[in-house]
Amino acid sequence: MRRTILVAVDAAAIAAAFFLAYSLGGYLQSGLESEEYMPQFYVLVLPLVVLRIILYALFGLYRGIVRYASFHELISIFAATVLGTVLLVAYNYTTLAVTDNTMLTVRTDERSLPRGIDPAAPSLEAAPAEPAASAGPAVAINIPWWVPQRVLAIEAMLSFLAIGGLRFSRRLLIVTGLLGQHTGRRLLLIGLGPSAERVIHEFLYNPESDFRPVAIIDPEKSQIGSRLHGVPVIGSLDMLQNAIERYGVDEIVIALPGAAPGLMRRIVEECEKTRVAFKRLPSLTDLMSGKVTVSDLRPVEIEDLLGRPKVELLLDAEMNYLAGECVLITGAGGSIGAELCRQVLRYGPARLILVGRGENSIYEVANELGYRFGSPCIEMVIADIRDERRMTRVFEEYRPGVVYHAAAHKHVPLMELHPEEAVTNNILGTRTVARLADRFGTKIFIMISTDKAVRPTNVMGATKRVAEMVVHEIDQHSPTQFLMVRFGNVLGSRGSVVPLFKRQIERGGPVTVTHPDATRYCMTIPEAVSLVIQTGALRERGRLFLLDMGQPVRVIDLARNMITLSGLEPDVDIAIQVIGLRPGEKLHEELLTQDEGVQATEVGKVFVTRPDAIAPDVLREQVEALRRAAERSDTEAIREILGRLVPDYRPAQAPAEPAAAPKT
Repeated sequence: MRRTILVAVDAAAIAAAFFLAYSLGGYLQSGLESEEYMPQFYVLVLPLVVLRIILYALFGLYRGIVRYASFHELISIFAATVLGTVLLVAYNYTTLAVTDNTMLTVRTDERSLPRGIDPAAPSLEAAPAEPAASAGPAVAINIPWWVPQRVLAIEAMLSFLAIGGLRFSRRLLIVTGLLGQHTGRRLLLIGLGPSAERVIHEFLYNPESDFRPVAIIDPEKSQIGSRLHGVPVIGSLDMLQNAIERYGVDEIVIALPGAAPGLMRRIVEECEKTRVAFKRLPSLTDLMSGKVTVSDLRPVEIEDLLGRPKVELLLDAEMNYLAGECVLITGAGGSIGAELCRQVLRYGPARLILVGRGENSIYEVANELGYRFGSPCIEMVIADIRDERRMTRVFEEYRPGVVYHAAAHKHVPLMELHPEEAVTNNILGTRTVARLADRFGTKIFIMISTDKAVRPTNVMGATKRVAEMVVHEIDQHSPTQFLMVRFGNVLGSRGSVVPLFKRQIERGGPVTVTHPDATRYCMTIPEAVSLVIQTGALRERGRLFLLDMGQPVRVIDLARNMITLSGLEPDVDIAIQVIGLRPGEKLHEELLTQDEGVQATEVGKVFVTRPDAIAPDVLREQVEALRRAAERSDTEAIREILGRLVPDYRPAQAPAEPAAAPKT
């Protein structure tokens, strides 16, 4: 019904445009010309309307939704109108080519004459045959074949304006406020580009929108004074507070998905001063993939304020070592393991084996993956990596081609209290999984380590350092490609401070930091995992890979940023309390020891070095000594043996200053 009505309205608009074309062209004035061209209008108006409606239909104008008409529809209207006019011009020249007579004679009766035509006019002649008595005397009308070019040009212009105007009238009413009055929240946008255009387009042309864009701030100062969809670009960040007051802004939208962290920090600082709520637009990648829409504005996250651009790498087809493989992930229920599962599934593995000790976390991850990817290849295995018999059955059944070893105890203070658990899980468990990978022909084995393994001051870091040695020793006599990846704190992971800070802020504080000068290297979970996956494609073996994590971040700055991003003010709404370094914690973390050299790889954010070399017999003897000490819970013996294996392990000493950053 809507399409029928739209066709009828378009037909009326085309007919009106044709009539006005004759009038504006001067062919419907009083006199002889009116007597000739008024009949021409009546004869040609129906064919013209049919022609244009058919062309508009062929160009898809009756398949779209009028309320969402866009520039695409405008182009279609223009093309269809021009084509119709070209056909009319062709009609003109064709009539001249096939006939010498420029006049068309049409027979009718007096009552059927168009209004305003005199039956006695010279252009009308009496017909030789008499029509029926009731119809009146017959007359012959001489109508010009040739449609004036002026009429065709004016009609084309008027038809385009009429049809286009009908399509965009609703949007014009919305913009002017005559339809769907914009009484919602007044938005100020920071940023000028495709993202800002999408926000304005979404909110401005949607009468159901609860938001109304009123002004734009351009941090680059390049477009000040211009307009985007009628919304003015009023100034730079320095004018933010003035703009808030001038336009009565209720909310700020940061429309800069790819902004550098430094710029984002400055924007956030300026927004905090206004005391107005602010959110960030999702990335264009998420918008185009359909994961989110423009309406899914999100708060600025702590990840947005890293001191470097985010890293996300994808394996190309030639480097994809995961396609068609059986991939086993230990610790799959943890934050790193779960993200490994998500990203590995992108590359088409034949099977994905989720190994973990916690049944609930494994089930939740598997359920998420099955729902998100619809993959039938996911297998859940509840097993402890310390149980050699159980893990042997797992490897025997699945025979994985790729193993990511993410299972580990990572909580520093808890491992100081229970060092035997760190030994059995981080060292012996790693040895078990690595040996089985060698025994059952795994192609690639990647162990995830930590920056706390460098000059460790805690049991957790020392056990991860020994685990690196164990993996390296097995690599020396195995066809399996063994790799280790070392990186720092992962924001949002269970072992990072971010979840702790969030909980403390939700409770109203205080937020606790260990030391005002403590620094940490930080990455987001997705970028850390993407770099881990990249290392498997580098065809190195027995190497230790380091991930470029930029400059370390002060933990107290992290805490302050999280408080402000929650809409609160540090030290006013939420207190920050310094509690001192916990057992085993360092003031600064490092990625390299002084003796480790580093080289660049073909992947820009991944560097490689050689792990510690130690005599295999000595390593095996000391690891067995650790096993026996752990069995009897002899914590002093454990620390002593770790000290022998890791000479720079200094559990009782004050935190050391970080070594100089390695040069590549």
